[in-house]
Amino acid sequence: MAPFRYLIRGLIDGALSTLGIVLGASIGGNAKVIMAAGLSGGMANAVSNLLGAFMAERASILAGFRRYERAMVGSDIKLKDTKIYKAKKREIWIGGVYDCLSTFLGSVVPVLPFAFVDVRTGITAAVVTTLVLLFALGVGIGRISRENMLISGSKMAIFGILTALLALSIEFFFR
Repeated sequence: MAPFRYLIRGLIDGALSTLGIVLGASIGGNAKVIMAAGLSGGMANAVSNLLGAFMAERASILAGFRRYERAMVGSDIKLKDTKIYKAKKREIWIGGVYDCLSTFLGSVVPVLPFAFVDVRTGITAAVVTTLVLLFALGVGIGRISRENMLISGSKMAIFGILTALLALSIEFFFR
């Protein structure tokens, strides 16, 4: 289930953050600039998620291990030298890679329309494709959590709409 968690989180993060970049860059009216900004922002976000997942999770695990080591009074055992630590380290890397790759994949969604249509149509298509992705992810989350899938999907789409409105409101001030 852990890779699924990272996959969902990465897709959401990549799609929403890149949608904001795409909408902001659309002020220039150049599809190549929009695509370059979106994909470079998505790549930076993906690498950031890889690093963040690795560093934060590693620090958390090491802190927990140190608490256990202190609790073992008089023991010279270092949990960092155990199979448990190696398994956790592998789990962290797998999660980080899933997060990284899915973040970049999510960032492609709002950028892709600009490869096929003009900028004006691309803006609408970027918002719509991102909302479709978010709705689908919400439905999947609802199914897994045994909640109403339609409500779960709608909640995710609403977050996408709010993100688009916020991005467009910022872009509006730079016209």
